Amino acid sequence: AKTLMIQDNLRFVSFFDLDMMDLKALGRFRQKTIKQRTRLKIQLTTYVDQVFPEIQYFFKSGLHQHAVYALLKEAPSPKEIASMHMTHLANLLKVNSHGHFTKEQAKELRVLAQKSVGANDSAISIQITQTIQQIELLDSQLEKIEAEMTDIMKFNDSVIMTIPGIGYINGGMILGEIGDIHRFSNPNKLLAFAGLDPSVYQSGNFQAKTTRMSKRGSRVLRYALVNAAWNVVRNNATFKAYYDAKRAEGRSHYNALGHCSGKLVRVIWKMLTDNVEFNLK
Repeated sequence: AKTLMIQDNLRFVSFFDLDMMDLKALGRFRQKTIKQRTRLKIQLTTYVDQVFPEIQYFFKSGLHQHAVYALLKEAPSPKEIASMHMTHLANLLKVNSHGHFTKEQAKELRVLAQKSVGANDSAISIQITQTIQQIELLDSQLEKIEAEMTDIMKFNDSVIMTIPGIGYINGGMILGEIGDIHRFSNPNKLLAFAGLDPSVYQSGNFQAKTTRMSKRGSRVLRYALVNAAWNVVRNNATFKAYYDAKRAEGRSHYNALGHCSGKLVRVIWKMLTDNVEFNLK
């Protein structure tokens, strides 16, 4: 295999190793970007509640959709919405919702705006438009990050992609965090690295083993594995039966999902170690 040399420690690495490093960096940057976007969405909701609290009852699917952003960027206050020409308002909502909103609904929205009890604050209106622009910038960055991760995954064609329910992004995050599977001589070491191993409480001669995960190790890997496990449960009969069995024991959804995540780790370790495809029917 072609290799490159890292000058710092004179260690040779393959192009696969470099791809895994890229996946790790991109996966972690993606998580950071998502957290930034979540904080901005919370801020935006707070701002909108102050100037136009009634709008949440009109947009029942929530504020964070393309039609709402398009509206608030142009008219961030109820006063501005109320003064919009009806044809323009109806068209703006229709175009940005792919035809979901009708002219009658636009009329309802304008009436709500006219009767709004929200504060007429120009400073908050500016914050609304600026926050939406920041959210949309992060959306664009996430698209680029995920496109690059997808390209890397397609090029490497890992056996992990044969697991039903695992996509390029989740698979990429898992592979990037694991790196060289041969660093882990057995699946228990990979479980511990992901923080999915059971935590142990010890005091004197007493030692109690709980079913809670230790949550040590890579937080990003743990997030990706738990998310992937739920997708696998919904797409594979063996994992679904295992999940149902844990629930039948009286375990909570998240506890059962933790067990499924542990099972998935053992499957992934075997697949990557032996380079074999998924075969649990």
